[in-house]
Amino acid sequence: MNNHTLSLAEIEIRLAKLERQNRRWKYLGSPFRLLGRSVFLLAKVLRKRLSAASTAATPTAAYDTLVVHRLELRDKAGKLRGLWKATDEGSSLGFLDAAGNSRAELHVMADGPRLEFLDAAGKPRAALGVKAKVPVLGLYDPAGKGRATLLLDADGPRLALCDAAGKPCAALIVAADGPGLVLAGTAGEARVVLTVNAEGSVLGLYDPAGKGRARLQVVAEGPVLLLSDAAGKTRAALIVAADVPGLALYDPAGTPRAALDVDANGPALDLLDAAGKTRALLSEDGLLRP
Repeated sequence: MNNHTLSLAEIEIRLAKLERQNRRWKYLGSPFRLLGRSVFLLAKVLRKRLSAASTAATPTAAYDTLVVHRLELRDKAGKLRGLWKATDEGSSLGFLDAAGNSRAELHVMADGPRLEFLDAAGKPRAALGVKAKVPVLGLYDPAGKGRATLLLDADGPRLALCDAAGKPCAALIVAADGPGLVLAGTAGEARVVLTVNAEGSVLGLYDPAGKGRARLQVVAEGPVLLLSDAAGKTRAALIVAADVPGLALYDPAGTPRAALDVDANGPALDLLDAAGKTRALLSEDGLLRP
């Protein structure tokens, strides 16, 4: 026993001998049953005089350091209830239930720390970790599939919700320019996007190919509804600006070809050519041709 270093087996032998000699030292065994207390009591135990009141000849010693690679905690029945170990990959701390199932684990590896809570079947149900300076909280279903993830990175906090297959279905994001909500399709593609920023609020609807097909936004000038074709080109726009409603229709090239609005003077229909020039104007006063 050099350099004040003891193995776990040697400590257990000394504690057992001490308990036989004097019952008032029985509490010294508690650090090996309750891991939560062992962190604080282990140093205290090792610093106690290892002597019995009835044996004056027993040598005394104090130990400030305990060096082990594996520390097992067992209950009175001898069942393993806790395990603390260190390997080349990192260190781990685990707690087991009465049936021997791991229920809580703390790992510190090269990629960061991770705390896991498991159910009686050994499936992870909740995990908290830090990886690449990003804290992540994950919640899992009974099958072990990740169903909810909350993380905080340089872009801001985000919450992702997944289906039973583990595919993302919804995400809530708070970015520098404002919050956003994303709803995904069966393949995980974004189908609905709702955002709010300094310019206003925007609701976008997308097809399975990821093309925007409808866009509703409310800006300072008023509400706007844009409808697009399969190529993502705007083909129709409905707007209310300065209390004047208007409807515009566009050709496949994105050029407005027809515009209808109703202002204080009444309704007016404007028909334009491919260059965007008015070719016919219909109002309450009749049909005008330029």
